[in-house]
Amino acid sequence: MKRLILLGFALTLAIVLAACNDDSAQESEENTQTEENAQGENEQAQQSAEITEEEKVDPEKTVANVNGTEIMGDSYNSIYKMLKTQMAGMGQDVSDTESLKEQTVNVLVEQQLIRDEAESLGLEVTDEEVQSEFDTLKEQNGEQLTAVLEQFQLSEEDFKNQLADDLITNKYVESELNVEVTDEEIEEYYNQLKEQGSGQEIGKLEDLKPQIKDQLTQQKTSTELQSKVAELREEAEVETLI
Repeated sequence: MKRLILLGFALTLAIVLAACNDDSAQESEENTQTEENAQGENEQAQQSAEITEEEKVDPEKTVANVNGTEIMGDSYNSIYKMLKTQMAGMGQDVSDTESLKEQTVNVLVEQQLIRDEAESLGLEVTDEEVQSEFDTLKEQNGEQLTAVLEQFQLSEEDFKNQLADDLITNKYVESELNVEVTDEEIEEYYNQLKEQGSGQEIGKLEDLKPQIKDQLTQQKTSTELQSKVAELREEAEVETLI
């Protein structure tokens, strides 16, 4: 399940980083050079993440069956591209295509399990909600969104499909998971940061508290969601067909 969460976060983070890099580039030559270096690294990552014809599957082929729902090759190809591009961008080895295939199928199965469970609870995401979220991202990020889609080799339709999965996951989390972060946990995390900083100034606790709380909330949410999906998978009928 962790992979699913990372997919959504990676796309959003890439947009934010692209926007930040763009702002920084206007501030100084040094930052401009940094951005150029980062762009070069991204281009290298893209080259290593190229998808060969052998890696693709027939868009109309059933790659997995989850509780009677068929998952098709077009969905597989989209997630495979995102996974490979993300991993390459992080400097990870993407030469093991069998491992990538397995991870892709796991993502697809887990997404379907979330959709099934959300549907059973009466939760849904409408086309209007997806379009509204997409329009907001496009308005806020402009050319950066286009750059991210190119980096992840995504069409707008691919991106909207991933947004739909992210949105239904968010609704499920808000409905079913009760994640709380205490002040004690925040302070403990802050003290760990101070120890890791080797005496360097990291800022005051009150200033960093919102960021730390967000991070701990994400970590707890991911852990609880992984546990829940593991339970759903044990109870589900899952058949892998590739």
